[in-house]
Amino acid sequence: MTSRMVSWSLALVAAVAAYSETAVFPPELSHLDALVNDEAKLVEAARQYDVLQQALIAWDEELAAEAAMGGDKAEADRRMAMANQRRDLLDKMYSKMLEHYSKNARALNYYGEFLYDHRGETAGAVRLWLLSAAEDSTLSLPHNNLAIHYTHTGNYERGLAEYEKALELEPDNADFLFNLAQMYLINWPQIKEIKKWDDAKVFKEAMKLSKEAAELRPTDYQLQQDYAVNFFAAERFNIEPDWKEAAEAWEEARKRATDLPNVFFSWLNEARAWLEVPEYEKAITCLEEALKIMPYSDPAKALLERAKAGMAEKPSSS
Repeated sequence: MTSRMVSWSLALVAAVAAYSETAVFPPELSHLDALVNDEAKLVEAARQYDVLQQALIAWDEELAAEAAMGGDKAEADRRMAMANQRRDLLDKMYSKMLEHYSKNARALNYYGEFLYDHRGETAGAVRLWLLSAAEDSTLSLPHNNLAIHYTHTGNYERGLAEYEKALELEPDNADFLFNLAQMYLINWPQIKEIKKWDDAKVFKEAMKLSKEAAELRPTDYQLQQDYAVNFFAAERFNIEPDWKEAAEAWEEARKRATDLPNVFFSWLNEARAWLEVPEYEKAITCLEEALKIMPYSDPAKALLERAKAGMAEKPSSS
């Protein structure tokens, strides 16, 4: 080995040693070390890394499931190991970050989400969300997470209070509006009791929230579809919804659909709404379009027969 190579090697060893002494994060997260002295940028970078890794975890688990179904146990195990390694790294990332910024409300909230979703550590997650809310009274995120937890565990009154607090802090958050609308529609007996509302009031308020969420994100197919679907929930409240508005909601959802199954689904349900109006001609048009996509759909064929029968029984305008 030449003296130049020896010098280079010694410099590398020294650099590694120096890094090891000053590094906060594991080597795989070394890109975060440059941000340690900038709290806001560090938390944002960590969150971006978290979102990316969670997508990769989902992908690893999907590939593991496919491998297991195909009988390739070794590949399934390898993919699951990769997913677990990603989780372990995220755990270390948040732990190290909170060693430096133990009172950062966003970091506390995000770590709570990780523990809740990936570790099943409910008590730890709730503790972090409560700490997050206490550290920053203007942050809405922990209140939404607490609301989801309390609602799922049957503490409806506290869940409702947390949803309302989240929306008080961030009234134009479409996700929060969607979540509260779903609580109204799913847990309506509890909402009636807590709010002292009747069935009609619960449904009306749920639809108002759902519509507002859809309007806030007009290009979001999922929110448009959810709003349109919610009209069909009227049956459980013994209420006749505005079926014309429902049909128009399905039309709007269809415009945002990103694949043929969702386009078919939207045509089919728009037809169902027009049948309830009743507007048989419009229902027939919708069903003919649906059958162009899925010619062998029995539900679409049955609804088309019903629409044509309705047309035949319709009194002549002459």
